[in-house]
Amino acid sequence: MEVDNCLVPIFIETEVPVQVKQVGTGVFLDFQCTPFLLTSAHVTDQLQYGNLLVPTINGLSRIEGYYAHIDLPHEMTRSKDSVDMAYFRLSTDFARSLCANFYPLIDKAELITSSLDLRMLSVVGYPASKGKRKAQKLTSQMAYYRGVAADKEVYDKHGFYHHENIMIHFHNKNAFDPEDGKSMNPPSPRGVSGGAIFSWPRNNEFSQDWSKPKLVGILHSYKAKEGLFIGTTLLPYIAAIQLGSMKDFDGVI
Repeated sequence: MEVDNCLVPIFIETEVPVQVKQVGTGVFLDFQCTPFLLTSAHVTDQLQYGNLLVPTINGLSRIEGYYAHIDLPHEMTRSKDSVDMAYFRLSTDFARSLCANFYPLIDKAELITSSLDLRMLSVVGYPASKGKRKAQKLTSQMAYYRGVAADKEVYDKHGFYHHENIMIHFHNKNAFDPEDGKSMNPPSPRGVSGGAIFSWPRNNEFSQDWSKPKLVGILHSYKAKEGLFIGTTLLPYIAAIQLGSMKDFDGVI
């Protein structure tokens, strides 16, 4: 099974104005036989404006389950949040309905203690520019971005930490198609927030076999000027999930 089948586009439904539009991406994950949707906190911050929806067997449906994120001090904005993480512990019935279109990632994730050991990585998600409305139906399209892992100097320069963040070099203007080597113009990464960061194993850096890479983090931002994708490793998510488990995820079954 290809690991990118776990990527889920996230939409928001608002009343003022009345609209549904794509705002981010989520990663459908089976962790210890429990269904989760991992994403970024600035994506779930949109809940203050409306309902977050994902495609299910019943069409676009409101996400059901226990929701958790990291609160910030009043004086701090989300753009300054280096972790920027949130997750849904999905209800069992809702997870089943999600399986009509997606497959939860099982045993294809890796907990890393330092991002400095990474080599080649891919960011995968649903760009907002690919969200289209056709005949009263919303459609989207996945995009792939591959780049080289940053070194410690880059982390230090931008104030991130290699034990909890992942930084990847990627310049849109220098992008090329790995299959034919020709230059290409990839879609803007806006909307890919909450998407997956996959690590390619040694000697498979340019492989197109999507059964090989492992999930190592969740994307939260892209610095276009610097040409850097930035995300969070899975360890902060696991720690937050363990806290949620202590509360029985507020009784979600």
